[in-house]
Amino acid sequence: MLLAYIQLALAMALVGSNISIGKEIVSHVPVFLFSELRFLLAIIILLPLLAMRGEWKTSWSREEGKVLFWQSFFGVFLFSVCMLYGVQWTTATAAGIITSTVPACIALFSFWLLKEKLNTNRLVAIGLSVGGIGFITFTGGGGEQNWISMLGNLFVFFAVVSEALFTIFAKRLAGKNTPFQMTAAINVISFVLFLPFAIWESLRFDWSAVPANVWWLLVYYAFTASVLSFFLWYKGVEKVEASKAGLFTGMMPISAALVAVFFLNEAFTWMHGVGMILVLASIFIGTQQPRRIHSSIGS
Repeated sequence: MLLAYIQLALAMALVGSNISIGKEIVSHVPVFLFSELRFLLAIIILLPLLAMRGEWKTSWSREEGKVLFWQSFFGVFLFSVCMLYGVQWTTATAAGIITSTVPACIALFSFWLLKEKLNTNRLVAIGLSVGGIGFITFTGGGGEQNWISMLGNLFVFFAVVSEALFTIFAKRLAGKNTPFQMTAAINVISFVLFLPFAIWESLRFDWSAVPANVWWLLVYYAFTASVLSFFLWYKGVEKVEASKAGLFTGMMPISAALVAVFFLNEAFTWMHGVGMILVLASIFIGTQQPRRIHSSIGS
């Protein structure tokens, strides 16, 4: 079980660190074209691996195909679009803090879609998460830039919702297919979803204007975000309940904030600090099991 926890934590740490790297890449490469290149590179890596490991799968059931499509649509397509556009209008630090509300979103979707009960701890955690987002989004100076930042934060939160839905769908196929099969299928479907938009952007894109280091960042992003993080997440979620796995998404804001400060030289303000404290408090409270009061009669 410890290995599964490590795999889940590493998967989300990679996702969080790539928020800042994605912000740097989309300053040179359009969002849809960048995403398409990312999945193309991932497919080039994954398909030979599937063949070498003897895990090539040519047929999928209708139920498997449906779940994989919705995973790709929410957890990859919408998540990537909302996150990459969002970080263009807000800071990577703020985006990292907002992404730490994923456990609360997973709890809500578990209640609505899986009919799981929400205990008092979860309700308090959701309230703190909303408060943390509100403090980050609505605090600060006025003016046009403030409204742009608010829009960016809203897009990042839409990405959070998409990530939560990805986790809900992921558990439905856990154990039925290998992690490499799931990872390859997600990347192929995502490649198809992004293709028409990427072609349109590529026709008016100046390829020669992209610095060499950005291409290397794109290769790194493709391997860590499209191959390694998916593989680790699927590997870990096989052995852990969906609601418990969702708690490890709290690794995203930690790694995102660290990379934003050291890689993008972003300032960590007191507003970010308060927002992070509120959101991290929600994660801590959400992980606690409600105490049961035992009667001493008959003991």
